[in-house]
This record gives sequence, C-alpha cells and structure tokens, in this order.
Amino acid sequence: MLLSLLILSIVAIQDMRDRQVDDYLWMVGISLGGALDAYALVVERPPLTLLVRYLRFSIPFIIVLLASWGLKLMGGADILALITLTVLQPYHPLGKCMFPPAFCTMLYSNMLILLVPISFLAWNMALLFRGEKIFYGFEESIPRKLLASLLAIAIRAEEAHKFKFFSVAQQGSSPKKRFKLISALSIPETKEELPKTEEPLVWICPSIPMLPFILAGYVITMWIGDPILLLIRMIR
Repeated sequence: MLLSLLILSIVAIQDMRDRQVDDYLWMVGISLGGALDAYALVVERPPLTLLVRYLRFSIPFIIVLLASWGLKLMGGADILALITLTVLQPYHPLGKCMFPPAFCTMLYSNMLILLVPISFLAWNMALLFRGEKIFYGFEESIPRKLLASLLAIAIRAEEAHKFKFFSVAQQGSSPKKRFKLISALSIPETKEELPKTEEPLVWICPSIPMLPFILAGYVITMWIGDPILLLIRMIR
C-alpha cells in the first residue's frame, strides 16, 4: 500500500509539473510488484478463489486499458499507472474491494475527472462576466456553445504557451467559425498550431494531467473501498 502510494505520488507530481513521467518508475513499480506477488504466491499461499478472482478481473481490465491506449482515450502514463497498480497491489489490504484496487481507482478517478468540465465552464463564465466576447464570430446554437464551454476553454493566443499540450477546438473564420468538439474525445499529446487570426481569443482543449486524479482515486479506494460494493450495500 505504501509503495503504491509513493509511486503514484511521485508520478502525479511529475505529471503536474512536466506533463511527462520517467519510464523507469513504471519499471520499478511493475518489477517490485511482480516480486511481491511471487513471494505472496509461494510463501503466503493465498486461497485459490482469491487468485482466480484476481485473474478473472485483472486480465480483461488490462486488455481494456491497452485498447483505450490504442484508441487514444487515455494517455500512456495513465494506462501504465493503472497497470502498475494492478501488479503492485492485487487486492485491498482490508478486503474492502470486490474488484482489484486498480479498477476501483479508475472508477473513482473518472468520477473526479467530471470536475474538469465544471472548471472549464467556470473559466469561460468568468471571461464572459469580464466582458470578453468569447463567442464572437461563431455561427453556433446555444446548446453547442454550452457544450463547448464544458469541453474547451477560450484563451488569449499569447497565453497558449502556458499549456504543455492542447488541441484547437475551433475551425473556420469569422463570421462563420465552428467549434471542433471532436478534439475533446482524444487526449492531446502535442501542442497544435493555433489558427492564424487577428481575433484575441482562441478555443482550445488543453491536456489535463490525469495522474493526480488517479492518485486521488487510489486514496479514496483505500479509504472507502470498492464503489460498486459500496453501492450494493447502500441499496440493501
């Protein structure tokens, strides 16, 4: 548990600071996790039912993670963090998880990531309240503008350098600009070239560091336990 917390804390700090994580951390985590798993299997000899349950959920989980990586639905570091956690901590030390802790961590982190659209909306609303014409030149309906405010942010072009990676969330030129909301469906891994325009604001989908959310999801998993099991208990 402490080793998992240490590695996730280090990579979360690196992700926030540099938007990159040293690969050797995953190698260390997976190697130590594999060694600890082998020791537990040989010396502690856990019940066969526990081992079968772990493999039954972990193998499909890793396959889904790799598919998400291939489809660019999650960043490479995020996938490696969850795979490392799968190997490093196969079960909850207090038995609070029906599923592997890595799976529960992913569920909690995805719940927390819902805070990002709310923060985007707050950002864009703050610009509107300051008198910024963030929708100037857009030929869009009100629902599309609201959706864009949840999935992207308006920034001044000269401030784009503050973001490590982002994709442009607009296309065309005034007065018929359109939002390119499909950009929000993938995680930017480069800094896309901004459109050439004399207008002060451009819309982008910034790449959000996910590892801090995974760290928070892990802490919640260790504290509360399996969200699905918790929901079942609440229903009963």
